[in-house]
Amino acid sequence: MKMASDIPSVDEFRPLVLRALADGQERGRRELNEMVSTLAGLSQDQMQETLESGQLRYRNRIGWALSSFAKSGLVDRPKRGRYKITEDGKTIDRRSLHEYSETDMLEWYTWREYKEEVAQRRQIKDGHSATESEIEPAEDSVEAMRTHENAFNASIETDLRKRLQSSSPEFFERAVIELLWALGYGGTHGAKQHVGRSHDGGIDGVIRQDALGLTNVYIQAKRYADNNKVGDPDIRTFIGSLDAQGANLGVFITTSSFQDKARRTAEGYRHGKIVLIDGIRLTELMLDYGVAVQKAHQFTLYEIDDDFFEEELL
Repeated sequence: MKMASDIPSVDEFRPLVLRALADGQERGRRELNEMVSTLAGLSQDQMQETLESGQLRYRNRIGWALSSFAKSGLVDRPKRGRYKITEDGKTIDRRSLHEYSETDMLEWYTWREYKEEVAQRRQIKDGHSATESEIEPAEDSVEAMRTHENAFNASIETDLRKRLQSSSPEFFERAVIELLWALGYGGTHGAKQHVGRSHDGGIDGVIRQDALGLTNVYIQAKRYADNNKVGDPDIRTFIGSLDAQGANLGVFITTSSFQDKARRTAEGYRHGKIVLIDGIRLTELMLDYGVAVQKAHQFTLYEIDDDFFEEELL
C-alpha cells in the first residue's frame, strides 16, 4: 500500500525510540518496531504504508532514527541488530521532546564529528563544498543524482571507517590485506599472507607479486582512534622492519591520519617506496574496489535514441 504518509517523521520517531529503550534493556529491531509503533499510536493502515522499494515506511523511519542515534552515541549496538540506550540517550529522553532533529543532535560531539567527516568527503567527491540547496539542482537531474550518490556514499564511507576502528587489530590487518589484493598488487601468480601479531616484527602482512616471491609488498596496519595520528616513530619502526627484510616496497595504512613529520619521513625513504594511506583514503578505496561493502541500489537513466528516428527524416 503506497499513499501520502501522515505517520511521524524521523525527527518525531526519535524521542519515541529513546522512550522504548529508556529502561536500559537491550532490544532487537523487531521488538523496537512494535514498541515504537504502539507509542506512536499507529493505525493498521499506517503500518501497511510502503516505500517504492516495498519496505514499510514506519520501519524505515525508525531505522533511520536508530542509525543516527548509533552514530551520535545516544544508542549503543552491543551486537548486530541489538540496541541499548546510553546515558546521553537517557538525558534526551528525560526532556520528553515531541521531536529531535539532526540539527538538534549537533549538541553531541560524536554527531558533529560524524557530520564534519561526511561533509569533508563530499567536498572531495564533488570538488567543492556542497550545501543542502545543491542536492536537487532543477537544471540538471543527472548531476542531482550524482550529488545524491556522493552524499550517500560519503556517509557509508564514514560509517565504514568507524566500523574498522571498532574491529579487532587482527581483523583490520586482514581487511587491509584484502584491499591491497583487490587493488591488484598480487598480480596473476602472486600470494597474500597475514603475518599475525605475535611475531610480526613490525610487519602485519605480505603480498608476493610473483610466483617466486621475488617482489614483495610489506604492510603495516594501525587501527588508531582519530586523536591518535601516526607519528614519525611509527614510520621509522616500519622502515627498520623493511630494511630487516631487505625490502623496498611498503604500505602503511591507518584508520586515523598521519602527522606531517611522519609523511616527510616516508617521502624521504631512500631505499625504496613507502605509500601512506589514511582512514579517508582507505575507505574510499574499499568502496571503489568492493571490499567490505556491497552494491545496495542501482538506477537506470534513459535518453532518446536519435538513430531510431532517423528513418522518419528520410
